[in-house]
Amino acid sequence: MKKIERSTVYLEENLALLQCPVCKEAFQEVSNQGVKCANNHHFDLGKKGTLHLLLKGGQNDYDKSMLSSRKALADTGFFHPILDAILKHIPQDATLLDVGCGEGSHLHYLTEQGLSGKKIGFDISKDAIQLAAAHFFDDAFWCVADLAQSPFGEKQFDAILNIFSPSHYQEFNRVLKPEGRVYKVVPDTDYLIELRQRLYGERAYENDDVVARFKEVYPDCIHEHVRYEVALTEDTFRWLVEMTPLTWGASEADIESLLEKPLKTITVAVSLLINR
Repeated sequence: MKKIERSTVYLEENLALLQCPVCKEAFQEVSNQGVKCANNHHFDLGKKGTLHLLLKGGQNDYDKSMLSSRKALADTGFFHPILDAILKHIPQDATLLDVGCGEGSHLHYLTEQGLSGKKIGFDISKDAIQLAAAHFFDDAFWCVADLAQSPFGEKQFDAILNIFSPSHYQEFNRVLKPEGRVYKVVPDTDYLIELRQRLYGERAYENDDVVARFKEVYPDCIHEHVRYEVALTEDTFRWLVEMTPLTWGASEADIESLLEKPLKTITVAVSLLINR
Protein backbone atom coordinates (compact mmCIF):
# COMPACT_ATOMS: atom_id res chain seq x y z
CA MET A 1 0.00 0.00 0.00
CA LYS A 2 1.01 3.61 -0.52
CA LYS A 3 1.84 5.67 2.55
CA ILE A 4 -1.40 7.63 2.35
CA GLU A 5 -3.37 4.37 2.24
CA ARG A 6 -1.49 2.95 5.21
CA SER A 7 -2.15 6.15 7.18
CA THR A 8 -5.83 5.94 6.31
CA VAL A 9 -5.96 2.44 7.77
CA TYR A 10 -4.10 3.62 10.88
CA LEU A 11 -6.59 6.45 11.40
CA GLU A 12 -9.56 4.13 10.97
CA GLU A 13 -8.15 1.85 13.68
CA ASN A 14 -6.95 4.59 16.07
CA LEU A 15 -9.22 7.57 15.51
CA ALA A 16 -9.86 7.98 19.26
CA LEU A 17 -6.26 9.17 19.67
CA LEU A 18 -7.20 12.40 17.88
CA GLN A 19 -9.81 15.13 18.18
CA CYS A 20 -10.72 18.20 16.18
CA PRO A 21 -8.45 21.11 17.18
CA VAL A 22 -11.20 23.60 16.27
CA CYS A 23 -14.24 22.39 18.20
CA LYS A 24 -12.61 19.65 20.33
CA GLU A 25 -15.17 17.11 19.11
CA ALA A 26 -14.22 13.60 18.07
CA PHE A 27 -13.37 12.89 14.46
CA GLN A 28 -16.07 10.73 12.90
CA GLU A 29 -15.06 10.21 9.30
CA VAL A 30 -11.81 9.03 7.69
CA SER A 31 -10.94 8.98 4.00
CA ASN A 32 -7.76 9.05 1.97
CA GLN A 33 -8.23 12.82 1.85
CA GLY A 34 -8.17 13.22 5.64
CA VAL A 35 -10.42 13.32 8.69
CA LYS A 36 -13.65 15.17 9.48
CA CYS A 37 -15.53 15.85 12.72
CA ALA A 38 -19.28 16.12 13.33
CA ASN A 39 -19.09 19.88 12.73
CA ASN A 40 -17.57 19.31 9.28
CA HIS A 41 -14.10 20.58 10.13
CA HIS A 42 -11.81 18.75 7.70
CA PHE A 43 -8.05 18.18 7.90
CA ASP A 44 -5.94 16.91 5.04
CA LEU A 45 -3.87 13.76 4.84
CA GLY A 46 -0.76 14.39 2.74
CA LYS A 47 0.56 12.13 -0.01
CA LYS A 48 3.37 11.02 2.30
CA GLY A 49 0.84 9.89 4.90
CA THR A 50 1.17 12.82 7.30
CA LEU A 51 -1.84 14.59 8.78
CA HIS A 52 -1.95 18.40 8.87
CA LEU A 53 -3.81 19.52 12.02
CA LEU A 54 -2.39 23.04 12.31
CA LEU A 55 -5.04 25.76 12.30
CA LYS A 56 -2.68 28.42 10.97
CA GLY A 57 0.95 28.66 9.98
CA GLY A 58 3.03 28.00 13.07
CA GLN A 59 6.26 29.79 13.84
CA ASN A 60 9.38 27.71 14.35
CA ASP A 61 13.10 28.31 14.10
CA TYR A 62 14.15 25.09 12.36
CA ASP A 63 14.65 25.16 8.59
CA LYS A 64 15.37 22.12 6.41
CA SER A 65 19.14 22.52 6.75
CA MET A 66 19.01 22.64 10.55
CA LEU A 67 16.68 19.63 10.65
CA SER A 68 18.96 17.63 8.37
CA SER A 69 21.94 18.43 10.60
CA ARG A 70 19.95 17.40 13.67
CA LYS A 71 19.07 14.08 12.06
CA ALA A 72 22.67 13.49 11.00
CA LEU A 73 23.87 14.16 14.55
CA ALA A 74 21.14 11.98 16.07
CA ASP A 75 22.06 9.14 13.71
CA THR A 76 25.51 9.01 15.34
CA GLY A 77 23.91 8.15 18.71
CA PHE A 78 24.46 11.60 20.19
CA PHE A 79 21.21 11.47 22.20
CA HIS A 80 21.07 7.72 22.87
CA PRO A 81 22.16 7.81 26.54
CA ILE A 82 19.25 10.17 27.29
CA LEU A 83 16.80 7.88 25.51
CA ASP A 84 18.31 4.84 27.25
CA ALA A 85 17.56 6.51 30.59
CA ILE A 86 13.94 6.98 29.51
CA LEU A 87 13.74 3.35 28.36
CA LYS A 88 14.45 2.19 31.91
CA HIS A 89 11.15 3.70 33.04
CA ILE A 90 8.75 3.52 30.11
CA PRO A 91 6.47 0.47 29.57
CA GLN A 92 7.31 -1.44 26.39
CA ASP A 93 3.73 -1.34 25.10
CA ALA A 94 3.02 2.29 26.04
CA THR A 95 0.85 4.40 23.76
CA LEU A 96 3.25 7.29 23.27
CA LEU A 97 2.96 10.94 22.22
CA ASP A 98 6.17 12.76 21.25
CA VAL A 99 5.69 16.50 21.76
CA GLY A 100 7.84 18.52 19.36
CA CYS A 101 9.22 15.37 17.74
CA GLY A 102 11.35 17.21 15.20
CA GLU A 103 12.60 14.94 12.44
CA GLY A 104 11.58 11.80 14.35
CA SER A 105 14.96 10.42 15.45
CA HIS A 106 13.96 9.88 19.09
CA LEU A 107 10.89 7.79 18.25
CA HIS A 108 12.90 5.84 15.70
CA TYR A 109 15.52 4.86 18.28
CA LEU A 110 12.92 3.96 20.91
CA THR A 111 11.15 1.76 18.36
CA GLU A 112 14.45 0.08 17.47
CA GLN A 113 14.98 -0.64 21.17
CA GLY A 114 11.68 -2.49 21.45
CA LEU A 115 8.95 0.02 22.30
CA SER A 116 6.04 -1.65 20.55
CA GLY A 117 3.01 0.47 21.46
CA LYS A 118 1.21 2.98 19.28
CA LYS A 119 3.21 6.16 18.71
CA ILE A 120 2.31 9.62 17.46
CA GLY A 121 4.95 12.22 16.74
CA PHE A 122 3.93 15.81 16.13
CA ASP A 123 5.68 19.08 15.50
CA ILE A 124 4.66 22.57 14.50
CA SER A 125 7.22 22.38 11.68
CA LYS A 126 5.90 20.90 8.44
CA ASP A 127 9.48 20.39 7.24
CA ALA A 128 10.27 18.35 10.35
CA ILE A 129 7.24 16.08 9.88
CA GLN A 130 7.99 15.57 6.20
CA LEU A 131 11.53 14.53 7.12
CA ALA A 132 10.23 12.16 9.80
CA ALA A 133 7.80 10.54 7.38
CA ALA A 134 10.46 10.24 4.69
CA HIS A 135 12.91 8.38 6.93
CA PHE A 136 10.88 6.83 9.75
CA PHE A 137 7.36 6.37 8.39
CA ASP A 138 6.88 2.91 9.91
CA ASP A 139 7.91 3.97 13.43
CA ALA A 140 4.96 6.25 14.23
CA PHE A 141 2.03 8.24 12.90
CA TRP A 142 3.33 11.72 12.05
CA CYS A 143 1.30 14.93 12.11
CA VAL A 144 1.75 18.69 11.96
CA ALA A 145 0.10 20.21 15.02
CA ASP A 146 0.36 22.87 17.71
CA LEU A 147 0.46 21.97 21.40
CA ALA A 148 -1.49 25.15 22.16
CA GLN A 149 -4.39 23.86 19.99
CA SER A 150 -3.97 20.20 20.75
CA PRO A 151 -5.70 17.70 18.44
CA PHE A 152 -5.35 14.67 20.72
CA GLY A 153 -8.03 12.65 22.45
CA GLU A 154 -8.72 12.75 26.18
CA LYS A 155 -7.02 10.11 28.37
CA GLN A 156 -5.58 8.20 25.41
CA PHE A 157 -1.83 8.13 26.12
CA ASP A 158 0.34 6.19 28.55
CA ALA A 159 3.41 8.35 27.99
CA ILE A 160 4.37 11.80 26.74
CA LEU A 161 7.89 12.54 25.55
CA ASN A 162 8.81 16.18 26.17
CA ILE A 163 12.45 16.39 25.11
CA PHE A 164 13.96 19.89 24.79
CA SER A 165 10.52 21.27 23.92
CA PRO A 166 7.86 23.50 25.53
CA SER A 167 5.34 22.07 27.97
CA HIS A 168 1.60 22.51 28.49
CA TYR A 169 0.82 20.61 31.68
CA GLN A 170 -2.92 21.14 31.63
CA GLU A 171 -2.98 19.61 28.18
CA PHE A 172 -0.63 16.81 29.18
CA ASN A 173 -2.94 15.87 32.04
CA ARG A 174 -5.96 15.93 29.74
CA VAL A 175 -4.54 13.48 27.18
CA LEU A 176 -2.76 11.17 29.64
CA LYS A 177 -4.43 8.08 31.04
CA PRO A 178 -4.86 8.12 34.86
CA GLU A 179 -1.52 6.33 35.38
CA GLY A 180 0.20 8.06 32.45
CA ARG A 181 3.64 9.61 32.67
CA VAL A 182 5.42 12.68 31.30
CA TYR A 183 9.09 12.16 30.44
CA LYS A 184 10.58 15.65 30.32
CA VAL A 185 14.21 16.34 29.41
CA VAL A 186 15.71 19.71 30.35
CA PRO A 187 19.31 20.90 29.77
CA ASP A 188 21.38 21.06 32.95
CA THR A 189 23.89 23.76 33.81
CA ASP A 190 26.78 22.14 31.92
CA TYR A 191 24.85 21.17 28.78
CA LEU A 192 27.16 21.84 25.80
CA ILE A 193 29.27 23.94 28.14
CA GLU A 194 32.37 23.84 25.91
CA LEU A 195 30.44 25.32 22.99
CA ARG A 196 28.84 27.92 25.23
CA GLN A 197 32.26 29.01 26.51
CA ARG A 198 33.66 29.30 23.01
CA LEU A 199 30.76 31.42 21.84
CA TYR A 200 29.88 33.58 24.82
CA GLY A 201 32.52 33.04 27.49
CA GLU A 202 29.78 31.84 29.86
CA ARG A 203 30.41 28.95 32.19
CA ALA A 204 26.80 27.99 32.74
CA TYR A 205 23.16 28.81 32.52
CA GLU A 206 20.15 27.80 34.58
CA ASN A 207 16.88 26.00 33.92
CA ASP A 208 15.84 26.05 37.56
CA ASP A 209 12.50 27.70 36.80
CA VAL A 210 11.59 24.99 34.28
CA VAL A 211 12.45 22.21 36.73
CA ALA A 212 10.63 24.01 39.55
CA ARG A 213 7.50 24.35 37.42
CA PHE A 214 7.47 20.60 36.68
CA LYS A 215 7.84 19.85 40.40
CA GLU A 216 5.06 22.30 41.22
CA VAL A 217 2.69 20.40 38.93
CA TYR A 218 4.03 16.96 39.87
CA PRO A 219 5.45 17.24 43.43
CA ASP A 220 6.19 13.53 43.81
CA CYS A 221 8.33 13.24 40.70
CA ILE A 222 11.50 11.40 39.77
CA HIS A 223 14.47 13.66 39.01
CA GLU A 224 17.50 11.99 37.46
CA HIS A 225 20.62 13.53 35.97
CA VAL A 226 22.14 12.13 32.79
CA ARG A 227 25.67 13.27 32.01
CA TYR A 228 28.20 12.05 29.45
CA GLU A 229 30.86 13.25 27.03
CA VAL A 230 30.74 12.77 23.28
CA ALA A 231 33.84 12.60 21.09
CA LEU A 232 33.42 14.82 18.05
CA THR A 233 34.68 14.65 14.50
CA GLU A 234 34.75 17.66 12.19
CA ASP A 235 31.44 16.49 10.71
CA THR A 236 29.66 15.89 14.00
CA PHE A 237 30.87 19.21 15.37
CA ARG A 238 29.59 21.00 12.26
CA TRP A 239 26.20 19.29 12.57
CA LEU A 240 26.04 20.28 16.23
CA VAL A 241 26.85 23.92 15.42
CA GLU A 242 24.25 23.96 12.64
CA MET A 243 21.42 22.51 14.72
CA THR A 244 21.78 23.87 18.25
CA PRO A 245 19.87 27.01 19.27
CA LEU A 246 23.05 28.07 21.09
CA THR A 247 24.47 29.34 17.81
CA TRP A 248 21.38 31.18 16.61
CA GLY A 249 22.50 34.43 18.22
CA ALA A 250 26.08 34.14 16.98
CA SER A 251 27.47 36.14 14.06
CA GLU A 252 28.65 34.50 10.84
CA ALA A 253 32.21 35.38 11.81
CA ASP A 254 31.77 33.60 15.16
CA ILE A 255 30.42 30.50 13.41
CA GLU A 256 33.30 30.48 10.93
CA SER A 257 35.78 30.78 13.80
CA LEU A 258 34.12 27.85 15.57
CA LEU A 259 34.30 25.61 12.53
CA GLU A 260 37.94 26.47 11.88
CA LYS A 261 38.89 25.05 15.28
CA PRO A 262 36.33 22.32 16.01
CA LEU A 263 35.90 20.97 19.51
CA LYS A 264 37.12 17.44 20.15
CA THR A 265 34.58 16.61 22.86
CA ILE A 266 31.32 18.01 24.16
CA THR A 267 29.46 17.56 27.46
CA VAL A 268 25.84 16.47 27.44
CA ALA A 269 24.17 17.05 30.82
CA VAL A 270 20.40 16.95 31.29
CA SER A 271 17.69 16.45 33.87
CA LEU A 272 15.14 13.70 33.28
CA LEU A 273 11.87 14.48 35.08
CA ILE A 274 9.08 11.90 35.40
CA ASN A 275 5.80 12.34 37.25
CA ARG A 276 4.39 9.53 39.37
